[in-house]
Amino acid sequence: MLDKEKIESAYTLLAQAFGEENELRMCIEEMSELTKELCKYIRYLNAPDINEEEKTKLLEKVKNNIIEETADVLLCTGQVKKMFGSEQVEKMMMYKIERGKKQAEDYLAKQNLGENNG
Repeated sequence: MLDKEKIESAYTLLAQAFGEENELRMCIEEMSELTKELCKYIRYLNAPDINEEEKTKLLEKVKNNIIEETADVLLCTGQVKKMFGSEQVEKMMMYKIERGKKQAEDYLAKQNLGENNG
């Protein structure tokens, strides 16, 4: 679905046109926007003072914003990955995935032990 060559050439063009520092600033801005929308989603999800119909509308609007901001962040972090070393970032990602899986497995095993003993 994603055209990786097109994305890579866009990363190069953006860095050439605007400079790495500006692209890094843009990434910070996009991550901040995603953070804001995620906080809104959680706030609306748990808001006892909003009726269900209004809550549904608000959540749908924020969900669309989250989708847009997630796309922006993924594009920006892809550019950061390219700037700082794709191979090193991918190795770190695999390390973090394996570590996270182990932590989740350990947690679930403890939960299952607790259920069996309770």
